[in-house]
Amino acid sequence: MIHLLMSGLPGRMAMAVAEEAVGAADIELGAVALSDGEGNIAVENQSVDLVGPEARDRFLEAFHARPGTIVVDYTHPSAVEGNVKFYTDHNIPFVLGTTGGDYDAVESMVVESKTPAVVAPNMGLPIVAITAMLEWAAQKFPGVFSGYDLEVRESHQKGKADTSGTAKDLMARFQRMGASFDEKDLSMCRDADEQRKAWGIPEEHLMGHAFHTYDLKGNDGTAHFSLSHNILGRKIYARGTLDALRFLSQRLDGPVERSYNMIDVLEHLQDR
Repeated sequence: MIHLLMSGLPGRMAMAVAEEAVGAADIELGAVALSDGEGNIAVENQSVDLVGPEARDRFLEAFHARPGTIVVDYTHPSAVEGNVKFYTDHNIPFVLGTTGGDYDAVESMVVESKTPAVVAPNMGLPIVAITAMLEWAAQKFPGVFSGYDLEVRESHQKGKADTSGTAKDLMARFQRMGASFDEKDLSMCRDADEQRKAWGIPEEHLMGHAFHTYDLKGNDGTAHFSLSHNILGRKIYARGTLDALRFLSQRLDGPVERSYNMIDVLEHLQDR
């Protein structure tokens, strides 16, 4: 049984992971979670106490009470580095799905502290697979889209504070394949009316979706390629997060030379 402590409740993504964990036969959700403040919430039928920044000793007690405990972090981008410093200072294994923050700094803290971790801006395994395919193409065919302009549009719920990490990853790979693109031209939508009318996003998913479209247009107007991935809700990310949790639980005693990513998780699943 994997013991899970959440960081970021009652945030929507943290709640989605916690709810999936309660329904999993091999995962036990801890009764304490890191949060911005104090209180108590219900996750399905389970009570979870929220521990604020000034009361982290209680969170540490919960961590040390169960060997093999792992933290899953879905907080605000501004909290990423501070949270990771806390985990690595106390050698707390963690899965970080929060986008934003300085990932180079996160990697340095993981390596210096030898703390096992999975760090990824996107936990949706099918999207990870698409990213891996584009990485392969960028390595094999670095100029295949020379002479093409890249246009990128993405829509996320209003509360998403940062640019999509997945969009940044895919844009970088298309650029390595020769496509012309300036990140300042990225079209981001956080407006509910536009999402309803222009994007066709259902009302019930306005507060939880990820729609991305990448258009590659030849400079002479004779060729147009398009890639889209549209996600409603958060289940795909929550389920991938639990796969990352299971992956990390099997590597708690191994050497730590870098943080793991979702490509590592995906490869592990294919090898089983």
